[in-house]
This record gives sequence, structure tokens and C-alpha cells, in this order.
Amino acid sequence: MSRALLILVLAAILACGAGYWLLQEGGPSQEESQLALPLLAEHATDVDRITLSNANGVLLNAQRENDRWQTDVYSDSGELVGRFPVDHEKLASLLQALAQAELVEPKTRKDSNYHHLGLQDISANDSLATLVTLASKGQSWQVLVGNNSTIGNDRYLRVPSQAQAWLSDRAINLPLTNSEWLQQPILPFDESDFSSITRVDGTSWQIFRASAGESFVLKDQLQTQALKYGGVLDAIALNLAGIHFEQLLPMTFLDWENLTPMVTLDVNTAYGHTFRVEIAQQQDSAFLRIANATPTDYWADWIYQIPKFNGEQLNKNIEDFLAIEAQKEAKKPIPSYPIDEGESPQ
Repeated sequence: MSRALLILVLAAILACGAGYWLLQEGGPSQEESQLALPLLAEHATDVDRITLSNANGVLLNAQRENDRWQTDVYSDSGELVGRFPVDHEKLASLLQALAQAELVEPKTRKDSNYHHLGLQDISANDSLATLVTLASKGQSWQVLVGNNSTIGNDRYLRVPSQAQAWLSDRAINLPLTNSEWLQQPILPFDESDFSSITRVDGTSWQIFRASAGESFVLKDQLQTQALKYGGVLDAIALNLAGIHFEQLLPMTFLDWENLTPMVTLDVNTAYGHTFRVEIAQQQDSAFLRIANATPTDYWADWIYQIPKFNGEQLNKNIEDFLAIEAQKEAKKPIPSYPIDEGESPQ
């Protein structure tokens, strides 16, 4: 090995060592791990507000109201447009991870090195950190959540009022956008909750359950008409119950009359809910809104941008339910045959 190459190799090794030392220096030694947020585990069930913020603003501002968690919803311009339920399982997972997170390895105390760990204050324009604020009656906790470690998914953490940065023993999942943790799917019903679904635009049809737990039946289906397959009607209910939205929009966001209608369905549930589902399209986008909901609830107060494919799954005519041979058979005229009167009696 040449002398010049040897010098370059040694310099690279020293640089890597210096970088590692920078992230390790100044940290307190510890023989036992400690909780990142002391006392949170004891009061986790009392937490009634969770706020996530980053350099771009507020990601999530969730508050518990009775048994429902709701968050502020913002437009792309940052304007507050309403409140919407949050996926409580994701919130519960976050709260559990933070309550159990332990600080297992001290890192840097220098703010000039925080960016290596994604732990700059969110006031910095290039900060990658997420500030998590938890609050209950009379108590609150804050922690900056930084990058994942290079080995495993454990997160770097730092309490904003403290200089010391730490590696935790916990993977902590956070949303990337304001809408990512909103409750999905759109309707709060399972497919088994629907008692009837009626198409009221174009060529109308109705499917219904004769009793709870049974498969759907096509109203006025002739005996000569066979379904394409056994679950073709149940698939309508399954697709309706499973629609997820891509974007949540206030009712005033779109001029619905300028959209191209796709399908309109009247829906009844076994619990006494009745509502209309309207789906329309604009170029490559599809939108859904709820009308005439009784009783009304949060899901009836918004326009939802949905995958166009989901709208097409519900845009069905009777012919889409029936087997081709059954359709041909049903359209055939009833044949007539000559009557053999037989011999006249003697």
C-alpha cells in the first residue's frame, strides 16, 4: 500500500471515530436504563390530549371527548376546517410506546450535533424531529422524537428542556401527514350491518337481506335468472363498507353540481340508520358524499376524495349481477306449440 493511500485510510478511520465520539461525548454514564417520560405509565389512562408538531406545523391535535378521540383537520393552506375522529388504535400504540420507552444509551449534548439524530428543535426550518405533547388534568409531558437508529427501529429521543439526547429501546410510529391517522374507512358500519342497498339513479335495482345474517337477495329476480357467482351481491355491501378516503374535504370545497355523477345508493342498516351515498367524478378523481343521513353523525359532514376504482366497484347495473346465459334466457320470448286436439268423440 502506498504511503498516500495509507494516510487517506487512516484519516477516514479517524474521521469516523471522531463522528462517533461527537455523538457519544458528554453523556452521563448509566448502569440501568430509565424511563423517558417518568410517571406517564401511571397516568396514561388519564391522558386526554395528544399533540404532534414538526417544523411544518401541527400534524395532530387530538382530544378525547367522552369515548371518542377527535383531531383538528387543516386544509393544504393550513386553515382549520373542522374536527374528525382519530384512529384510536394508533393513538393507543403511540401512548403505550412512550409510556414504556426507556433511555438505554446517552448520545450527544451539543445542539450542533442534534441534526445527526433528527433531534433539532422544531423551530429550526430543517428540523426532522416531531414534538409530542401529552396532557391530562394537571399534568403534561413533552418529548422530541428523532430518527430511527441505524440498527433496528429504535428511536432517538430528547426532552426539549434538556440538552442530553438518548437512544431509546422503542420503535415509535408517527404519522407523516395531517390526515394519515384519521379514522378509516368512511362508514362506521360492517358489511353485515346493511339491511338493504338500492340504486336510485339510472337503471335502478335493490338488494336486501330477508333476515339478519343471510346473504343479499336481488329484488324481483326471476326464477330463470341465475347470479354470476354466489357472493356477487354481498360484494356490493363489502365494497361499500370498505371505502377508504384519500383526502378529507369540507362540504364547501367542491361545487358538486359540476361533477359527473357515477352512482347514487340509498342505504338502510339493521340499526335504523338511513342515508344516501353519492359518488361523482372529475377527470381521474372520484368524490363521495353522504346525504339524508338519519340519525346524522360526523361521517355525514364531509366530502371524501376516494380512489376512482372504488366508485367503479359500486357503479353496477342488474346485468353485472346476472350470468350471461341467464340474461339470454330471460330475454327469450315464450315459445308457442300447436295444440293436438285429437279425434272427435264418436
